[in-house]
Amino acid sequence: MKRDAGPDRLGDLIDPALRNLGVRGRVRDEQVRAVFAQVVGPALSSMCHAERLERGALVVATSNTALAHQLQLDSVSVINGMNSRLDSPVVRRLRFVPM
Repeated sequence: MKRDAGPDRLGDLIDPALRNLGVRGRVRDEQVRAVFAQVVGPALSSMCHAERLERGALVVATSNTALAHQLQLDSVSVINGMNSRLDSPVVRRLRFVPM
């Protein structure tokens, strides 16, 4: 007996449903915030947080300019770590603002 052709992944069902409800962007923003905290770790996440994603630029609020500078130096590994956890090249660059 052959199975009906249907979605291969749960995401194939969830993404259209979220889009139809108008909350897909907000869900993605929450995912990005959570993944950013995981990637930078607990020591740094207390001093910075992801605020929002704007056209591929992740806006990160930092407690001081030295931390912003360090994160900018580490931006390639932060971006790669985030995109691999998100299974999509969502973050293309980091932008920093004061907390």
